[in-house]
Amino acid sequence: MMEILALGEKIKRRRKELDMTLKDLAGDRITPGQISLVESGRSNPSMDLLEYLAGALQTSVEYLMESEETQAEKISVYYEQVAESYILSGDYITGEKYIENALYYVEKYNLEYRKAKIIYLRAKICKAKEEYTLAQQFFLSSNVIFIKNNNYEEIVNTFLNLGKITLEQNAFHSASSYLRQAEKVYLDNNIGDDFLLGEIYYYMAQAYFNIEDMTNAMNYSFLAKSKFEQVRNREEYAKTLLLLSKEYNKQGDLANAIKYSQKTLEVYKELDELHNISEIENNLGKLFYEFENIEESFKHYEISKNIRIRRNDSKVVNTLMNICENYIKLKDISKCEEILIEISSFLDEGDIENLIELNLLWYRIYILKELLKEAEYVLLDTYDLAKKNNLQKQAGQLSIMIGKFYIDNKKEVEAAKYLDEGVNIFRKLGILKN
Repeated sequence: MMEILALGEKIKRRRKELDMTLKDLAGDRITPGQISLVESGRSNPSMDLLEYLAGALQTSVEYLMESEETQAEKISVYYEQVAESYILSGDYITGEKYIENALYYVEKYNLEYRKAKIIYLRAKICKAKEEYTLAQQFFLSSNVIFIKNNNYEEIVNTFLNLGKITLEQNAFHSASSYLRQAEKVYLDNNIGDDFLLGEIYYYMAQAYFNIEDMTNAMNYSFLAKSKFEQVRNREEYAKTLLLLSKEYNKQGDLANAIKYSQKTLEVYKELDELHNISEIENNLGKLFYEFENIEESFKHYEISKNIRIRRNDSKVVNTLMNICENYIKLKDISKCEEILIEISSFLDEGDIENLIELNLLWYRIYILKELLKEAEYVLLDTYDLAKKNNLQKQAGQLSIMIGKFYIDNKKEVEAAKYLDEGVNIFRKLGILKN
């Protein structure tokens, strides 16, 4: 645990660090006895005396005057930040330990706002662990304090998280209610974070899509799209700042070079925190696909793809598969084939599940090209691959697919064999009841 020092303790400790006696510190100003009273907390020094002591101890008046509550606040913030870093990296156990450390100071010094932040972090851990009911309770508890203290940005983020949780639980009406509250608080208080508002609009589009309110789903999708465009413009802004910094450096104007490089760094850090933008762009692509707006869908997939390639994100495979789905819908076979070859270059050979998905896309291409032999071979190979890697659910699905393929091609005996096999697998998995 970190130390919190009273004024007298700070003076005493600093005096000893400098190897000073009470008499040395007192000088001609006061008596050693008065110093002793201050150090033991039995006397409060005047402002003049504080200034004298700060000078003699080679420290600042601000350091000496800093209250125990302020020190506790700083320590709590430190522990919270470390906790959040561990939570973001997926180490929830260590994150929880640092939350406990913060909580010690928060409760001892009754730091209400910090307590809300800690409850909020606990909610994030529960959300990450898919303990949604508990996460919901923690978010609601933290929001009571945020609302009481008018912490508007925190209120917005809490409502947004509650919206995400209820979406996960398929409680779409509750989700849209939380998200509308997030939007209202955001707009009423001019938060000024385009990405945050984009997120709210995106999840509202999701909620409305799920309750089949297509007008609102479409409207919010376009609102999300507009906000994310503004965020992406920040990258261009950062590039401009970097060029300015380099130019000032060439001219020997180091002060301005440092100023603009610092600004550049701030924008890039801001952009780096938006790691989930590729996920949202990918999902916006899916939404526009469902709206039959393939052109708009492509735009979002391309953005997601580029971000994921830049970040060496393995999820680029999923985005490319989605792009392939678009080309299948357009029956553009040659483009499909180009994308499938591109997917192979990104695919890790140990990623069996995505390899299965890739093969199934090839199957659909062969069907479109009426290459029935190739379609049959790829289905059978993929079925063997799923069985060999003990992916029972996929094996069951593939077995049923092969059965249906044989029915379509008038091979009743083979069809019966694979349909029976598929049904048996699903029974063993408990998906089908006897």
